[in-house]
Amino acid sequence: MKKTLLTFILTLALWIVFVGRFNIQMFLLGIFICSIISVSLSNRVFKLVNKKYKPKDYFLKVYYLLRVTISLFYDVFLSAFKISRHAFEIKPSFSHRTVRIETSLKNANSIAFLVNFITLTQGSLVFNIFNTLYSVHWIDVHSDDEVEVKKALINKHENLIAKLFD
Repeated sequence: MKKTLLTFILTLALWIVFVGRFNIQMFLLGIFICSIISVSLSNRVFKLVNKKYKPKDYFLKVYYLLRVTISLFYDVFLSAFKISRHAFEIKPSFSHRTVRIETSLKNANSIAFLVNFITLTQGSLVFNIFNTLYSVHWIDVHSDDEVEVKKALINKHENLIAKLFD
C-alpha cells in the first residue's frame, strides 16, 4: 500500500508539473490517470529501484540515457530531413533494401528500444524481432558500403543501449 501511495504522489506531482496550468478539471484527470498508473505499476517500479546499484551506477545510467536520447533525436532529425528532401525531388532517388542485422542484446526492454530506434531513424520496418537476427527494410541504401556504415551505426547504438539496460 505504501508503494502504491508513493507512486501515486510522485506521478501526480509529475502530472501537475507537465500540465502547466492548474485547474480542477486537470487535477481530477490527473488523479484518475495517476491512480491507474500507481495501481498497475507500483510493484514493477519498486522492483526496478531495489536493484543493488551503487550511486555511481545511477549517474552512469543517467549519462547513458542522455547520450541515447541525444543520439535518437539527432538521427530522427537527419532521417526526417533526408526523407523530406526525397519527397520534394522531381525524380525521387529511393533505393530500398532489406538487410539482416544480428544483435547481442538479451533484455526484452533493450531489444524493444533498439528496434524502435532502428524504425524511427534509419529503417522503415523491422521484421522478426523474436530472436537475435532482424530483417530491417531501409529506404535509402544505394550500395553495400552504405549497408556496412548503417550496420556500424546500429552497433554503436546497440552498445549504448546495452550499457543503459543491461
